[in-house]
Amino acid sequence: MPPKIQYTKGDLLRAAFSLTSTRGIDALNARAIARELGCSTQPIFRAFHSMEEIRQEMIRMAMDVYASYINNSTYLTTKPYLSTGIAYILFAREERELFKLLFMCDRTHNGAITDPEDTTLDYVLELVMKSTGLSREQALDFHYHLWIFTHGLASMIATCYLELDRDQIIRLLGDQYRSTRLLFGLPPVAE
Repeated sequence: MPPKIQYTKGDLLRAAFSLTSTRGIDALNARAIARELGCSTQPIFRAFHSMEEIRQEMIRMAMDVYASYINNSTYLTTKPYLSTGIAYILFAREERELFKLLFMCDRTHNGAITDPEDTTLDYVLELVMKSTGLSREQALDFHYHLWIFTHGLASMIATCYLELDRDQIIRLLGDQYRSTRLLFGLPPVAE
């Protein structure tokens, strides 16, 4: 008799993540994961208690990918805060389904911008405080203003409603940043 193929929890998560990142969280079910691996659903329910446990892992893994975009964004421009906005939009463009999973879903029970799972917020707020001199509370309010605009652009890109090149993204985010500085009574910055 041929040996049974054993699947590790990591194998199952990689298959689930591949499915989630290409087809979206709604396509995630035990049969689809099994099909991705070429096995029955049995190994899935040996390794996990439920599909909800797998969905939570997908959110955590998607958050890790997102955090990598934000935390490694400094190469995008010489302006670190602007770079995080560009990285957010690039994440929406390059990882559409993961972006939708994290930022285009009902968050009634999962939190808002201050979600404790979002490890990037502290980093971004530090950048705002450094570039503006605002307190943490003011920096969060400042970031809300810019993030809502940036999220709108990212959502339009993630849904293929809008296509922008890098220069257009930089110009739009820069214009919004300068306007927000004025709204908060901060002196203008040189372009």
